[in-house]
Amino acid sequence: METTFSYLKPDAIEGKLVGKIISRLESEGFRIKKIRKGRISKELAEKLYLDSDEQLVGMGNKTLKAMSDANMEDKLIELFGSRDPKQIGRKLNSWNRAYASSTEIIAMELEAENAVLKLREVIGKTDPSLAAKGTIRGDWSKDSIMRANLEKRATKNLIHASDTEGVKRELELFDRYFF
Repeated sequence: METTFSYLKPDAIEGKLVGKIISRLESEGFRIKKIRKGRISKELAEKLYLDSDEQLVGMGNKTLKAMSDANMEDKLIELFGSRDPKQIGRKLNSWNRAYASSTEIIAMELEAENAVLKLREVIGKTDPSLAAKGTIRGDWSKDSIMRANLEKRATKNLIHASDTEGVKRELELFDRYFF
């Protein structure tokens, strides 16, 4: 058995999807080890959404590709003040931090066989408009990275799931600041 971390974002709570999402997780074989409803502090949000070069450039490149695919590269300066992936990532991080700490969330420590990878498969792609039907984001999220960028805000994609590299750090952060 493996442990992973997830939290239901404000749009999951506002959309009254908490029961459906938790039911889906349990039906997929996840066991909830810890669960708590509360608010992410600004300090925790800064530690959760890191300003590492790798993180910022990765986010920035994903946005550059989405804007390019939509033939909207001319909007980059207007939306982000830059075409540099790192600067774009920094702006996205500020939106993510503000959104994560804007209202209550539900944090969970989950357990299952191959929990980290399995959870990411169950929730679907980060961009809800690209998430497959049958995934949490594909079934219930109505947002897209493009729409969020144009509205200068975080993507409302219902749920966060740790990746393989971040799970230990995120569990430690939430144990310290949240649970």
